[in-house]
Amino acid sequence: MKATTEHCRISFSIVNEQDISSELDKAIRKILVVCFPADCEYYQRQSWWHCIPSYRVLVRDEKGSIVAHTAVVERIVTVGSKLSEVRVAGVQSFCVLPSYRGTGLSDNVMSAAMEEANRRGFDAGLLFCVDRLKTVYGRMGWVKLDAAVYMADDREGRILIPAKNIAMFYPLRAKQFPAGDIDLAGTDW
Repeated sequence: MKATTEHCRISFSIVNEQDISSELDKAIRKILVVCFPADCEYYQRQSWWHCIPSYRVLVRDEKGSIVAHTAVVERIVTVGSKLSEVRVAGVQSFCVLPSYRGTGLSDNVMSAAMEEANRRGFDAGLLFCVDRLKTVYGRMGWVKLDAAVYMADDREGRILIPAKNIAMFYPLRAKQFPAGDIDLAGTDW
């Protein structure tokens, strides 16, 4: 898979989390610090948000440096009054270095992540973002969910995800997301 970009020779790889070496983890943390400056202290310590991913999509340039990244968490969430179970590919830490933005690379990274999720038998993709990114993810096929989303918190028990976040769904095996509130059955990602 190649992105349409002035940058040549980029390569994509899917890496299972258990295959992430300490050197690769350090390289991932480096791009996360650049792309998420408000959370740089956090990402200097670890390369995942609140839960460890199952796999990652990495894009490297011709020198082998990581220029784009996303991680995917595996989770079975429950939805609605019928407590429907949905096996979701939870997208976290989706980013592209500033010099590669606007090239179509982000669309290709997300496509690779969701193709792998489909191959692994997930029902749907699920991500959380701020409202201003809704259009970006929407053009990639993500749909905003109008549902309350609950997560586990060590101190407070079951709580709503932060109000600044919206939930978005990507159809895989499930073409529609079940109606109703969503319980993440753990922390957010």
